[in-house]
Formats: sequence, structure tokens, C-alpha cells
Amino acid sequence: MSTQSIRSRPLDGLKVCDATWYGAGPIATRALANLGADVIRIETEKRPDGLRIAQPKPDGEESLNQSGYYNNFNAEKRSITIDLTTERGHELGIELVKWADVFATNMTARAIRQIGMTWENVQEANPGIIGLYEPMQGMTGPHSEFQGFGALLSAICGVNYLAGNENEPPIGVGTNYTDYVINPIHAAVAVMAAVRHKRRTGEGQLIDMSQLESSVSGMAGALFAWDNGQITYERLGNRVAYAAPHGAYLANETGDRPDHWVAIACMTDFQWAALSAVMEQPELADDARFNTLRDRKNNENELDEIVGGWVSRFKAPDAMNKLQSASVPAGMVQKASEVLQDPHLAAREFYAYPEHTEAGKRAYDGPGFRLSETPHEIRGPAPLLGEHTWEICSDVLGMDSGEIGQLMAEQILY
Repeated sequence: MSTQSIRSRPLDGLKVCDATWYGAGPIATRALANLGADVIRIETEKRPDGLRIAQPKPDGEESLNQSGYYNNFNAEKRSITIDLTTERGHELGIELVKWADVFATNMTARAIRQIGMTWENVQEANPGIIGLYEPMQGMTGPHSEFQGFGALLSAICGVNYLAGNENEPPIGVGTNYTDYVINPIHAAVAVMAAVRHKRRTGEGQLIDMSQLESSVSGMAGALFAWDNGQITYERLGNRVAYAAPHGAYLANETGDRPDHWVAIACMTDFQWAALSAVMEQPELADDARFNTLRDRKNNENELDEIVGGWVSRFKAPDAMNKLQSASVPAGMVQKASEVLQDPHLAAREFYAYPEHTEAGKRAYDGPGFRLSETPHEIRGPAPLLGEHTWEICSDVLGMDSGEIGQLMAEQILY
């Protein structure tokens, strides 16, 4: 292990009992794990985390330990398999609560009641604990019992309405954006604020985190436009009010599925003049149709035809390099395979490649930020289902081998 890997991390010593699943919860607790927290995931074979079942997996692979989604979202955690719906299983879950500084869940209120992990029960077992409860629409209010996933939440909070073209149905953003970006970061920040308070005062507290409210906070532009001026948001596809040309243009590709595009954004007259020069049509900068931003917006269809025609003469990297060399904001729209090989990300060593027992060496998202004195890094892969059951029962719960074996035979442990 390198010298860097043995340096202390900001959350070393923090103990997290993780009863989350799917995306928003596990991504938040993975952030804590990568900052040094000891995160123990409670799982069950009776109803495994849906991400253990979900693709992407290698062709023909059915193992619950091979999902790229699950493994990426759960790096550096430990996994214990307990049937919390049994009396003894619930008792073991409560013992983990007593061990922990933080209890985290994004299950529905109904599911939390079924496994006996309500805030009242958790706080009674451990009065100093921090409870992160992250149901879709919060713990109170008329919709507190509603359940759903990121695809539904993206519609409810309004983000889906932003994508697409005018006079066409909203098309969404192609992914469960709320799960991956907004909610887990808010959750992690809330936990760290509560941890700071606990370290200063010894007091735990409840974090009632509505995924809906977290997601709505990312809608500020559209919401405030209406609130401040009754301005209705218009779906404009790749176009925006403050730039033209502004879009993605198909490059000169061959094959049955051409899919390399170049994104271009001219936000000033200077950039438009530079683009005209690169296209070897400098007269366009003084053309009455395109002379100012307003002119370009009024004639945007013609403008896009001209720019698109020029881009179509080149391979995407060549067009991008020509534009960037002339100070025209441009970038190639990269596919997943290209992002994984991006030379800039490689130079910064963004991706981590911990060795997973079944999945082998796979890319994991790296840290979104770097701390110069206290590392924020991935030091291990995601756990196999129940990989640490025996270890946790012995070292954390103080159980002897006979009891552990008996509970495994009874399928209270797995």
C-alpha cells in the first residue's frame, strides 16, 4: 500500500449502519466510505438490492455480485446479510444501530416500519445516533407514504419538462439524474454537518431528507423565471436564448450508425466571427442575417444548416481541434467508451480500478474533489453479498461461531 493510502482520512473512525438501496442512498454512503467511514451495509438474500440484479453485467452473467451499477455505488463498504423481518434478525439490526454513529436509509416509510427501523426505534436504541432518512417525498406531508424511483422523481420535480423541443412531448434527460447527482450530495453534506455538531456537542439528530425537495432545488432557473416574471419555460432542444449557434452537429462518420457529434456554442460576436473564419466564410460575420445575436437567433435554422454542413466535412476530433484552436467553444460529444479513455481524466487519475473478487478489475468513479492534506479516494471494491457477515458478527456484534452458524442454518443470517 502506498504512503498516500495509509494517510488518515477526514471521516476515519465514523461508523455507518447502511440500510439504503438502489441509487440515492448508496451513493451518499459511498461518499462517506471514500472519506474514511466504516460503512456496513445490511442486505438480505430474500430481497436483494435491485441494483444487484440490474444490468449492466457481462453477457450471460446472473450473479448478484457482477452489476456495474451496484459495485460502483458501493465501493469500500462491508456487507452483512440479515433477515431483519425475523425477531432475532431485528435484534441484530438494532445491535448494529447501537454500534453506529450514523444510520442511513432511503427506503419507503412502509418498508422501514416492516423492518422495525423507524426513527423512534433507532433513537431509543442509540440516543446519540444521527439518522438519515431519505424517502422520496420526506417523512411528513400528504405524500410521505408514496414510493418511487429516480425516473418518477425526475418527472415530479419538473426536470423532465426541461428536455426536448417546443411543441413536442418532454423527453426527459436520459437517466435518473436526481438519484445520481442531486440527492446523494445533499445527503452526504447533511450527514457531515450533523457529524460536526455531534463531535462538538455529543448530540445526534434526525435528518429528514426529502428527495423531492432536494431535486426541486436544482430547478431554480425555470421556477424563478415563472415566480419573478410569469415567464413560461420553453423547450428548445440544444438551443438557448443567449448563444447562437448553439447545438450538436453531426461529423463526417461512416457506417450504419454515425454517432459522433461536435457541440458548438458561440456566446459572443467575437466567437461567431472566429467560427466564420474557421469555416473559411469570413463574410458571414458581417451578413445581415447573422451580424448580431438577435439576428442569428432570428435566422437560427439557416445558421444551423451552414454550421452543420461545415462540421459534416470533418471527423469529429479534427473539427473540434480546428474550432478550439480559434478560441471557438467546442467539444466532441464523447461516448462512454471514449470517456473511459479520456486522456485528461487519465492524467488526473480520476478512475479507480480496485480488484473485485468476481467482477475483476473494473472502473469505479473517482472522487469529485481532491483534498490536499486528507485523502478522498477509493481503497477497495464493492463487497460480495454477505461477504463480511461472519466478520461483522464476530468482531462488531461479539457473537461466537456456534451462534453465527446456528443463525445461518436458520437463514436469519446468510
